[in-house]
Amino acid sequence: MNDTETEMRGLLAAATADMPPGIDLLDGLAKARRRDRARRTRGRAVLSAGVAAAAAAVTAVMLTISSATPALATVTTALTRTLAQNYHLTEQDSFFVIARGQTHNSVPLTCTIAADPVHHLEASTCTGNFSMREVDGYMYLDLLPGTNWDRVPAAAFDRPWPPNLNGYATGATPQQMLSAIEKADKVTVAGSASGPGWTGTRYTISGRLSSTDTISGTLSVDQQGRARALDLTTRVGTSLGVVQALTFSDFGAQVTVTPPPADQTTPTTVSHLPWPWNLPNFLF
Repeated sequence: MNDTETEMRGLLAAATADMPPGIDLLDGLAKARRRDRARRTRGRAVLSAGVAAAAAAVTAVMLTISSATPALATVTTALTRTLAQNYHLTEQDSFFVIARGQTHNSVPLTCTIAADPVHHLEASTCTGNFSMREVDGYMYLDLLPGTNWDRVPAAAFDRPWPPNLNGYATGATPQQMLSAIEKADKVTVAGSASGPGWTGTRYTISGRLSSTDTISGTLSVDQQGRARALDLTTRVGTSLGVVQALTFSDFGAQVTVTPPPADQTTPTTVSHLPWPWNLPNFLF
């Protein structure tokens, strides 16, 4: 009880000294104080309940957002992050044609690659003594040992995947794979994954690129959110496709690429390249 209330009680007692028995103004004051205290308590309870409800609503929204984060975003983010740094890559490509219910496969082409995607630098060596370099806006391909390097503008390879069958059929580059995977209809967690010096999660991918073309495969993402192993099958129509297996490593490795001597290069076009870059010369 504060001084003001004590003084009020004293004045009321003096003013009501001759009031008949049974009438107690002080009791009315006490009741008023109890009603006020109860009102404040209910207000605090309502306020606390409101705060708790708001907090619960925010938590529910955050949990919904978290649980709704698609695996597709994880996969595309991993590839985007990987293609923003230097890396080494082992790649195996094989083409197939389905005719009369039978699948005919090409001889697998295996390449080891050093790439700096940001600066458009790449050097690769493949089985069969095939070699390729990308530097200064050109692709240099040594497809037939003992002959000059074919020089093709690198932009000629930057076509939508899958390619027009009237042109050429190369395996998709990692950049083209990323563009294709971004259109995937379904990406799900398939389980754990691991490799030399890393562990992570494997995802399955499937999607339709057009009314006739589809992709399917798996991507393993390490705990740092980088792509480690990508296996992708692209079907072009009902009878043609390519299977590619990529393994990424040595992130941040220095990549230096120099073009072949000018007197050892021959300007050409993609359509004039031999197998496996030109579909008409496709061998099985």
